Amino acid sequence: MRMESLVLLQQLQDVVANSKSIGLQEEDLVKSTFKKILESGDTYSVMDLEDLFVSKANGDSQVIDRIMNIAHYQKSKFDASNKFRMVSDENDCSCGCGGHVTF
Repeated sequence: MRMESLVLLQQLQDVVANSKSIGLQEEDLVKSTFKKILESGDTYSVMDLEDLFVSKANGDSQVIDRIMNIAHYQKSKFDASNKFRMVSDENDCSCGCGGHVTF
């Protein structure tokens, strides 16, 4: 994960820490954070994020569940609108495309 994405996730961890509920303002921050991460070309695993938030935050489990729901929704929405994207692999072909198309 890129450093910029990690910084954004750190901001979310600060929101989650000791939170008993998530308001509309915090929910908008969560949505925009995951959208920024995905639009930057970075990606994330919802399961890895959940592990990160559970291990690093003292927040309420309902808050963490809500953030994970938003993360999953944003990722699904992004993937649905970007069905064909270039993914680089270590075995770049000689055609110069830089990778292969995933579906």
